[in-house]
Amino acid sequence: MGTQQFRALFCQRFNCPPSEYERRAFRKCLYFHAKFLAPLLLVLKPDLFAEDFKFIRYLGASTGLREVGLDLLNFRDANRGKPGFWRTSLNLRVSGRKAGRLARELFAKERPAEPAAG
Repeated sequence: MGTQQFRALFCQRFNCPPSEYERRAFRKCLYFHAKFLAPLLLVLKPDLFAEDFKFIRYLGASTGLREVGLDLLNFRDANRGKPGFWRTSLNLRVSGRKAGRLARELFAKERPAEPAAG
């Protein structure tokens, strides 16, 4: 189990202050094609991304991959529970797969190296 929160690991890795975590993590975890429309949609339809930012906040508080897995399941359920043209048909949202991959990378770098047997 990790000792640091995902938010702290993310901010260290991407050299950003904690106050910028949500915005940067949101952008980093968007589907590639969504990165172009999301800034405009954030202004026109900010509620469209409410579930994404909620997920990013919960993910930020995670201290290990088990918690990340639960956050990912909850996010998947939220997307299934509120299907909409923008989010589900056009995938204008955060990618759970990208977020999970990033979490595995950050938490893997936090783990200390195993001592050599011998």
